[in-house]
Amino acid sequence: MAIHRKLISEVMNRDVFAVGVEKPASDALRMMQEHRVSSILVLDAGMILGIITERDIVRAWSRDHEIARDSCADLMQSPVVTVTANTRCLDAYHMMASRGLRHLAVTDDAGQVVGMVSEGDVMRNYGLEYYMNFKDVASVMNAEFCKLPPSAPVSEALKLMIQHHQSCVVAVDGKGKPLGVLSERDAVRLCRLEAQPDQMSLGAAMVSPVVTVKPRKRLHVAVKFMEQNRIRRLVVVDEQGVACGLLTHHEVARGLDGDYVQYLKDIIELQKNTNSLLMHERGIDERLVLANILRSVTGTAFLASDLEFRISFATPLAAEMLGLSARDIDGADLRDALKRAGWKDAHESLPVTRLRDAGARRFMVNTAGGPTAIQVTVMVDAKNDPQGYLVLAQRG
Repeated sequence: MAIHRKLISEVMNRDVFAVGVEKPASDALRMMQEHRVSSILVLDAGMILGIITERDIVRAWSRDHEIARDSCADLMQSPVVTVTANTRCLDAYHMMASRGLRHLAVTDDAGQVVGMVSEGDVMRNYGLEYYMNFKDVASVMNAEFCKLPPSAPVSEALKLMIQHHQSCVVAVDGKGKPLGVLSERDAVRLCRLEAQPDQMSLGAAMVSPVVTVKPRKRLHVAVKFMEQNRIRRLVVVDEQGVACGLLTHHEVARGLDGDYVQYLKDIIELQKNTNSLLMHERGIDERLVLANILRSVTGTAFLASDLEFRISFATPLAAEMLGLSARDIDGADLRDALKRAGWKDAHESLPVTRLRDAGARRFMVNTAGGPTAIQVTVMVDAKNDPQGYLVLAQRG
């Protein structure tokens, strides 16, 4: 199911970890490390009082080197932002993004906690194969990541993470090549050991070897690798092996927020107010609105047709990318237009029955404009009834 149709209850983690407000912080540290979770709730008589995240641990450890002796009430952030179980995934993500959060508590109609959801939980359910096939790692990586020499004290690394709102620091050698990583999760581990951050070097605390990725690697391939290996970040290196970026769940989700997620969200809102995504009979104003939404998705061409494959909408980039004229596109059969663009077996590749059954289908085609990644999707209205086809194309 597409992400815009999913409720948060379908992607949330139902295993909720919590501690009592009177418990020592050491209990929270132990629970977070043993269960490998990035947040836990603080409860009092079943009521949510606060939340403790890995980032809270970093902040507290930077100020007080013996936080394990504090109480959970000392560490927690309050109030906790919550959503109901029937909240749409996109709405939940945008709530997190707009408030600078990475976790939300999910409650039922009675206000009882039924799950937790993180930025990563939502990202994993965006239907990556559906629309991330058009991105590479370089398009969303953070090039302004924190890095220090291994001789730097851990206390300096913690300050950098807090100052730049980053989840890790990369230790690099004199040439800028990555040697190791110190993450927020490592901070939890070191806190339990009662390590002194001003007396420990980054080299002694970091985790190595570093898992790396090249900037031009397809993003969905990199994310799939992260999920399969249960890792939350990749250090991006150039051809010389020099660290040039960082890829985490946050960067992936943030990239989607500014690109396809925003596009999908805007399309959904349009669907609420129209019976169909095809607006060729609705007047020029709505077409201009749609054109501007699609134009914001840089580097991607769009074509829309009805169920009979008659093209009713195209962005200006479509003609340029596919090597077609406006006459080749306007009102033409979608399959004929793609065939003229160089996709010789367009008719055979896009049978009606298979398209409607499969939803989104992806192809790599040599068009007149060069190698092109093409995705064909069935468009539906507010009642989930098929209304036409949407083609997304980007140079491969």
